[in-house]
Parts: sequence; C-alpha cells; structure tokens
Amino acid sequence: MIRYTRAVIQALRLTLRGESLSPARFRPLEAWIAQTLKLLAQAEKAAAKDRIDPAALQLKLDGRPTSLASALAMLRHNLLDVYPRLIRLDDPHSPTVLQSSNLNDQYRVAQFAAADDIRSPALRRALEALNAQLLNLPTIDAE
Repeated sequence: MIRYTRAVIQALRLTLRGESLSPARFRPLEAWIAQTLKLLAQAEKAAAKDRIDPAALQLKLDGRPTSLASALAMLRHNLLDVYPRLIRLDDPHSPTVLQSSNLNDQYRVAQFAAADDIRSPALRRALEALNAQLLNLPTIDAE
C-alpha cells in the first residue's frame, strides 16, 4: 500500500511540474496526441455548428458502412486510451502498433474529408486539418 501511495505522490508531483513518467522519446508523440485531440474537437464543433449529425454521414469503407461519428469515436478512443497505453507499455512493438492504428484512423478521416456528402465547408476544412495532422505522426526513436 505504501508503494502505491508513493507512486501516486510521485505522479502528482510530476504532473504539477508539467513532466511525465513516459520516456523522453515519447514527448513529441504526447504533444501530437494533444494537438490531434484539439483538431478532433474542432471537427466535432464544426459539425454541431452546422447542425450536421455525424451518425447520419455514412461511407462504405472496406466494404462496411461506417459513419463519421464512428470514425471520430474510434480516433478519440485511440488517442485517449490505446496510444497512452502503448507509450506506457514501451515495448519494441509499440511503435508499429501505433503507426498501424494511426494509418487506419487517417484512412477513415481522409475518406470523409474527400466525400461529396460533406457539404459544410467548415466541417470539410476541419476534417482536412485533422487528416493532415494524422499524416504527420512523429517517429519514435528506438532506445
């Protein structure tokens, strides 16, 4: 129990100082995740502002109907859950898993950004900015 209390106190001190427990080589990725989350929120706000229901916008991707809402939800899940878990895991396969997950997310966002069904210029610009961000995943140096 004391060990866990010390770990929580150490994590809190690092957080207050703006530091992280993750290795330094992951810091560019953490900044990229934060920026991607901002762009994702902007896309969702653009849809809401123009009264567009992301669940109603559907494309057939890889033979399956996929809604914009699902594509954005999958991206959010990866950014908030999967990628941080891979950073904490920090094994030799983490960068490959991260890159393949990002490639899937980028593919879906790119398809929606180019879709004729997106008639809102603000939403299209937001999706294009999100797509550009996903294309610029930082490389993770091996230790």
